[in-house]
Amino acid sequence: MSQCRSQAHLLVTLTPEGTMTNIVRRRIELHCSLDEGHAGLHRDAENDEEWETIEGRPSTVVRHEDEKP
Repeated sequence: MSQCRSQAHLLVTLTPEGTMTNIVRRRIELHCSLDEGHAGLHRDAENDEEWETIEGRPSTVVRHEDEKP
């Protein structure tokens, strides 16, 4: 069976110390690793992320990470 073709963008954000503003640290392309026609959420096993797709619109997933001291 062929692989699902769904893709999404993962934005990894952080909040610099002393601010209340989130900034994007990294942008990662996600690719669904499940079989074509699967049920439920799409999943990128390599990046351990899941997402929903709205027909005709690219999906964006945001993950916030705190800065390590």
